[in-house]
Amino acid sequence: MNRKREVIFMGIGIMAGLTLSGPAVQAADYLTARPSTQAFYINGQQASLTAYLIGGSNYVRLRDVGRAVDFGVTYDAATNSVYIDPDSHYEQEVTIPAQAAVFPSASITEESVQAVLEQLKQTYPTGTVFPAPYHSTSGGPYSRGIHCSGWATLCSDAAFGNLPWRRIDRPTWDQLRPGDVVEYKNEKSYHAVVVVRKTAEYIVVTESGMNNHAVWGGQYFRWWLEEQPHYICYTRYPQ
Repeated sequence: MNRKREVIFMGIGIMAGLTLSGPAVQAADYLTARPSTQAFYINGQQASLTAYLIGGSNYVRLRDVGRAVDFGVTYDAATNSVYIDPDSHYEQEVTIPAQAAVFPSASITEESVQAVLEQLKQTYPTGTVFPAPYHSTSGGPYSRGIHCSGWATLCSDAAFGNLPWRRIDRPTWDQLRPGDVVEYKNEKSYHAVVVVRKTAEYIVVTESGMNNHAVWGGQYFRWWLEEQPHYICYTRYPQ
């Protein structure tokens, strides 16, 4: 971590815990949270931080500080752990559409899946860096959470919540549906993409480009996919 970021990082820590009042603070007010009226400056520039005054000290959301100072903050739901990485850049936390988590399996349709994918497209248009690593709690086939498999899992979880994954080896064209993850591998490459829509000749997909950038609108032809030595589909539609 360079010296400039180190000084800012340490300064924020001091600022967040700075006591603002003297012994006149009354016990009844000690645990009362009130919006702070303090102005915050980072490297001489005023920063927009939401802060609360509790017990005479300012409290700021760690993610807000990470965004302002630009250091990595990630949360692993599986272990209920927060990770701070001063040497990485801040990445926006994943916001899964709320309806995905509460959809009963009977409500999952191709239309509902496409609606969720459209929301993700608005949040992460082509060229946008998506939050990675993405740690799924759905028990999917991918664990790294980065690049093509991370983006595919994020999209799938957004659309299907915690519905189980089902693998189909060498699927027929009729079996492919919006939201399905199509995986191929040959001598030169390996990739996983998410079906957005399908025609008789090709699928239109969303996928991860270089360095965890979301990409929308790619096309993969039926004949090409069916020629690949490794060609599978992961679906989560109820049987």
